[in-house]
Amino acid sequence: MCGIVACVGEKTVMPAILDSLKKLEYRGYDSSGVACFCGKEIVVKKTKGTIDLLEEKIDKNMFYSNVAMGHTRWATHGKADETNAHPHLSYNKKVCVVHNGIIENYQVIKNNLPKVTYVSETDTEVFANLLSSKLSKACGEQEVLDCLEKATKEVKGSFAFAIMIDGISDKIFFAKQKSPLILGFGENFSMLCSDECAMSPDTHFVAYLSDGDYGYIEKFSYKVFNKQKEVKRKKEPFCLHQNSLSKGRFDYFMEKEIEEGNFAVLNTMLHLMNSNTKKLENLIKSSNKIFVVGCGTALHAGEIFKFILEKECGVLVSLDFASEFRYKKPNLDKNSLCIFISQSGETADTLACASLAKQKGAKRIAITNVSTSRITKLCNVTIKTYAGVEVSVASTKAYLAQLSALYFLLTLFSKVYDKKLSFSTSNILNIKKFMDVTEKIKKLAKQIKDEKSLFFIGRGIDYFLAKEGALKLKEISYIHCEAFAGGELKHGSLSLLDESSFVICVLTQKSLIDKMMSNIIEMQSRGAKVILFSPFCELLEKVFYFVPIKKEKDDLMPFVATKPLQ
Repeated sequence: MCGIVACVGEKTVMPAILDSLKKLEYRGYDSSGVACFCGKEIVVKKTKGTIDLLEEKIDKNMFYSNVAMGHTRWATHGKADETNAHPHLSYNKKVCVVHNGIIENYQVIKNNLPKVTYVSETDTEVFANLLSSKLSKACGEQEVLDCLEKATKEVKGSFAFAIMIDGISDKIFFAKQKSPLILGFGENFSMLCSDECAMSPDTHFVAYLSDGDYGYIEKFSYKVFNKQKEVKRKKEPFCLHQNSLSKGRFDYFMEKEIEEGNFAVLNTMLHLMNSNTKKLENLIKSSNKIFVVGCGTALHAGEIFKFILEKECGVLVSLDFASEFRYKKPNLDKNSLCIFISQSGETADTLACASLAKQKGAKRIAITNVSTSRITKLCNVTIKTYAGVEVSVASTKAYLAQLSALYFLLTLFSKVYDKKLSFSTSNILNIKKFMDVTEKIKKLAKQIKDEKSLFFIGRGIDYFLAKEGALKLKEISYIHCEAFAGGELKHGSLSLLDESSFVICVLTQKSLIDKMMSNIIEMQSRGAKVILFSPFCELLEKVFYFVPIKKEKDDLMPFVATKPLQ
């Protein structure tokens, strides 16, 4: 996942490019770069690391350019270094490209261009050379469009390209397939980027591109083509709350967004409680097989849904990583109900699964934070979450919003199956206050910040919370983390523990206290230091470190345990 932005304006655009890149760092932050026209020459600057480091390398004359583009990268092809950072120039300096996506057949294309010398290890440089090989020395706008259409036809995979062409210094070309790309328009500029949140505050309108679209932006206009025909993409009024893009009183966006988690729950639940649920209930009634599909955090939310639905309603649920679902040839038919969870609604693997389910005639529900995303077009019904813009790399408030949507869906399943849940939507709305454990967490962080490896454990619903906690910690700190079901440690993994080990244990279910304490004693016997997140304060003296959390109904504990873990 990477972030791209490009802008053509009446005045200098480099400040806007850098501002947008900072908003896109959640999509990748291991390297970054910019390209612009200085006069008629394409100038490129890039670096390993953050946008702040990039700013230091940009020449003063680049700030006078009115045509520029930028990229922030999460390394997929080639290691994270300056050479592999985008933008990439073609071998003859004719084409300059930034790219979000993965070109699956880049090696085949590379082999078909034998006389080309490559600088990087990336698939993006391969595309730059492919396009350049099709262009004549003094190409014009129409030739670029024709060659761009031909070049993208040769590409297998996903892409959102922004492209600068030597000799055409008033336009930036683009092409989109299975990766997000949005056009934005202000009074004296046009731009494109990977996410609405990166649009300039002066943007008045946006236009959402479809797969297969290609074209260009210039100062006061744009053109979009698909299958060699010019098409119209409707301009829509753009209104993004800029306070979502400000850290406010917080030092980090993640800190701010963790604090906003409770509002995400309330907003999502209130909207859903006031919605018409007839269509959803009909989908549930007409299905006898349930599939839940997602990636990472979204899948962890789905695991909690599966656990409660099977326990309370006796409904069997198949749950899969989106990256694996297609390849196991799932038994989908018209009686299947697939629930696809994606914060952005643009997760490539999840979209591919939704497309497969549609082909097989299965019923489809999307749970997403973006009502204009592609997943909504592939599904029969969309359950929108109301987390607002999430800027930080790790999904925090969006996870709680997904849980809210899934718990609401649980109430519909219980209604259809005539089962009684241990909670109601009003119970969720009443979870308004969390215990403030900030100081305890700060002290804990100082103790574990230099660790090379950490363990998380839990049982039942707490195991899924442990998995989410481990994912967050490894994603943000780069500390190796593993999550285990409490009872599984003794089947081999316990041998990894010694006096230097820290184990983070989640225990929120009263019925599991005895079982979990047995696991804790096993770990302590090997010298491990146990950090316990729990509402059961009587266990305080039995562990190395205790983080108290508020007690709610067992099935609602994910809503109160999540914030302290985050």
